[in-house]
Amino acid sequence: MGDSHNIAEHANSVQATDKIVIVGAGMSGIGMAAQLKRLLNHQNFEIFEKSDDVGGTWSQNVYPNLSCDVPSEVSLRLPDKAPDFKPDWSEKYASQPEILDYVHHCVRHFELEPRIHLQQECTSASWSEEDAAWTLWFNDLVRHKSYSVKARYIVTAMGVLNIPNGLDNLPVLTGFGGQYFHTSQWRDIDFDDKRIMVIGNGCSANQVIPWILNERHPKSLVQIARSAQWVAPKPNYPISRFTKWCLRYIPFAMRLRRLWTAYQLDKGFVSMRNTQAGSRARQTASDEIKSYMKSVSNPKYHDILLPSYELGAKRAVLDHGYLEITGRENFTLIQCDGIRAVQGDNKRVLVDAASNRHEVDIVILANGFKTQDLLTPMKVLGINGKDLRETWKAKGGSEAYMGVSSNGFPNFFLLAGPNTLPSGNSTLHGIECSIVYITRILQGLWARSRRTKGQPLFLMPTVKAEAEFNAMIQQKMKGLVYTSQVNTWYINKDSGKNTLIWPGTQFSFWRSRCVSPIRWSDWMVQRRDGK
Repeated sequence: MGDSHNIAEHANSVQATDKIVIVGAGMSGIGMAAQLKRLLNHQNFEIFEKSDDVGGTWSQNVYPNLSCDVPSEVSLRLPDKAPDFKPDWSEKYASQPEILDYVHHCVRHFELEPRIHLQQECTSASWSEEDAAWTLWFNDLVRHKSYSVKARYIVTAMGVLNIPNGLDNLPVLTGFGGQYFHTSQWRDIDFDDKRIMVIGNGCSANQVIPWILNERHPKSLVQIARSAQWVAPKPNYPISRFTKWCLRYIPFAMRLRRLWTAYQLDKGFVSMRNTQAGSRARQTASDEIKSYMKSVSNPKYHDILLPSYELGAKRAVLDHGYLEITGRENFTLIQCDGIRAVQGDNKRVLVDAASNRHEVDIVILANGFKTQDLLTPMKVLGINGKDLRETWKAKGGSEAYMGVSSNGFPNFFLLAGPNTLPSGNSTLHGIECSIVYITRILQGLWARSRRTKGQPLFLMPTVKAEAEFNAMIQQKMKGLVYTSQVNTWYINKDSGKNTLIWPGTQFSFWRSRCVSPIRWSDWMVQRRDGK
């Protein structure tokens, strides 16, 4: 990777004329860089990443039993010169180590190492109308120094699952006498003969708890769950050598397999609609899932485990062996709203919100991420010092035109931006589509710049286009099963606005970003001189 000691000098050695800074080296940042080279033959970019490795969530989250929750061939694909890039996933749902290996392979394949600068945290970006360029400020986490970089364009690839909730709503744990940590900050410690508490009931808890009880020998494990989850079976299995051979050598086999799997996932979108057909589909699916949950889990916990809200209001959790272990003698499930007090001479007695007392040695926080705090801790100041976070706050939550750009912030693009996440489909495929859309925008902008003899141009959506687009998004959202009455990380708790989900099929998202003509009338394109 790039030498952190020469980052500022290297990053500023090229004029900002067409330089692109990508903030984040997860799968979206790596994908953006790869497509800049592949589709636009553009080499003038740098990637900055705050952690010590590429991979984003797949390098930051290393807890045991972690795997993707969408079939690998759909959810895990970065661009290559050939469409069938990864035909040899070992399982239907790839594990975290295999996914991270794949990201590293992509970095090597596209020769991105010299352009990636690790342990560099972007703290702010401000637009200069005089220069028609951005100035970004970074903290070098190795040298403990700050520096600035200029660029014509910014692409943020920071994800939505990067800031853990941690001790939010659990401040009393600061006085806990044992160890505590979030699943995204996993520690390889001795769990044998320990009294363990897991706080949370989402995907990470579903993965971690079975591993602890099956692979280690704790004295006890108590789980604190605030609400129930729909827990569906996860039919994972190894991919056979014959299947891998077919996918690698038979023309179009991998593409057809991917399209078929994507179609199967997209077909389930009908169950997200508030229609008669959607209601019937939800009822059928919920009956099947409830039957599975009842047949596998401990009957004494059914009142806690079985949801009362409609299937789809939250993203369903896939079962990693969790339901079965609820029958273990050393497992206890408590439904309440967190921890109320820390007691005892050794500060290892935790009193939960239901007044139960628990002697605990280790607390594992599986309580999710700050998904409504996009771009944290980055402060973005656009034209006339317009603050992006304050703009979003005034609108009741984040929003952007086509999920990638906002008025007042020229040449500023988002990946995994507002209302770009799919319902029950691959997040990475949605990011792929946004990447293609951004490259199409840049290609058109640069073609116009050549016609103006290289005069620097900048663009942003018009106020009208952005407002109409987001009004359409929220109007369509009313026809779906999502509701502010059910606590979910898709929805801004203060306003009740769904800021993350795309209210349509994945096919419609792909078509709107990758196929449909760009509506240039929705974009304001200007030269630096204002013409």
